[in-house]
Amino acid sequence: MGAVTQVLRWAAGAHDIPEDQDFDDRVLLDLIGQHALSGRLARRLPTGPAWLRDRLGGPAAAMHADTLALAETHIRAVDRIVAALGEQQPPPVLIKGIATGLLTGDKHLLRCGDIDLVCADGGPLIETLTRLGYERTRPPFLHELGEFTREGVEIDVHAYLPVPGYGAVRHTDLTPPEHATTWYQPRRAPSMHPIRHGRLVDGGTVTVGRVSVPDPCLLAIVLCAHAFLNFTNMWSLSHRAKPYVKLAELADLHALVRHEAFDTKRFLALVAELDAGDAVNWAGWASTVLLGRNPLPVPVGTGPFPRCLWWDFWALLPVDEEALLLPGWFDLATVNPLLPSRIELDTGRPAPPWTVEVRRDGNLVTVMVGLPEATDAATERGRVDFGGCGTEWVLSDGQLTAVGGHDTCDLLSGRRVRLRYRVPRTGGEMLVGVAEQDTSGALLSAVLLPATWQAADPVDAR
Repeated sequence: MGAVTQVLRWAAGAHDIPEDQDFDDRVLLDLIGQHALSGRLARRLPTGPAWLRDRLGGPAAAMHADTLALAETHIRAVDRIVAALGEQQPPPVLIKGIATGLLTGDKHLLRCGDIDLVCADGGPLIETLTRLGYERTRPPFLHELGEFTREGVEIDVHAYLPVPGYGAVRHTDLTPPEHATTWYQPRRAPSMHPIRHGRLVDGGTVTVGRVSVPDPCLLAIVLCAHAFLNFTNMWSLSHRAKPYVKLAELADLHALVRHEAFDTKRFLALVAELDAGDAVNWAGWASTVLLGRNPLPVPVGTGPFPRCLWWDFWALLPVDEEALLLPGWFDLATVNPLLPSRIELDTGRPAPPWTVEVRRDGNLVTVMVGLPEATDAATERGRVDFGGCGTEWVLSDGQLTAVGGHDTCDLLSGRRVRLRYRVPRTGGEMLVGVAEQDTSGALLSAVLLPATWQAADPVDAR
């Protein structure tokens, strides 16, 4: 166990007292922020080693004070939104973020990121946000109706919260063929059960001012679902400098199970009704591995826990406990050797004649994706993944959009998508994906290509 992650785990509730003092305080404090542990660390430091109090006491107290101030800002923002929404509309339910702290009344458990609101009807809520001066800063995506920002406060409006499960993926053989150059993966969709506004209020919400949060049983499932979604990499389509597992979400589970209103019988019934078994069993495993104990009244999951490389491409990847807690993406140097030279989704529709070429000139890598002259797909999209950075691009109605760490992304004549990156001179591994989607967003065909960039020579990955 590394010195940094030992302190992180201890701050989140693990019993092992940190002993290794060889860490950079700035690196650790940044990770304390990313894991949303400032309050827990500030509360636990008085019982910890003197050397740790001396080094982190002041910064941890300052971080926690900032969190409390931001939490008050969030409470006021939601209070104002609910008041402006009026009595004719059911108030939205706040999930994640400050929810556990409000539900338990423990200020040390308050943590702040975006404000996630699940609404009964998105139209009136979005109209209210616009009237209050919030501007749309992210378009709708799946269950998210959009992100709206005002004076640094970000509101994520959700039509529902998805509870992911492996679904048919758990019955899929994820062992690549030994000698084939193409691995045809059958399309096996994961399950995705929605928790809508009505379900969130069924068990009775707890209201602080005008802020409504779910009861502890439902909130625990919400946190399990969100943490499992991030771990499996479903829908994580852009590179975010965040850990795969946020320790505060696991630590919150311990607090919620101890809540006086937590009902084991109700919790287990909800797990069954919401098809949350995979998420909850995984959370029990993650809590055991990272914090030393499973707080949930379910058996610890035993795995394996497949993870998503991109959209419907799944693989059994090695799990590094340390890496789960640090910012970063998959280590492609360990992923690519597990894969054949090409993975194609077996949808029954042959992949179009896409071409992919990778060229390197010094520390500039150019990825050129050639698309067919015509397509009946509603959307064409692609992925370039270097492990530490990458891009998700979308071509629809002749318009190219892209998010990620590229220098440039251009649509050239002949329907070619060109992406350029600044990369280390030493070379490395990468994944390039191309896919077609219909109007509903379902994949019509998709290919994922492991590649290596080493020199200025072209790499034909098709």
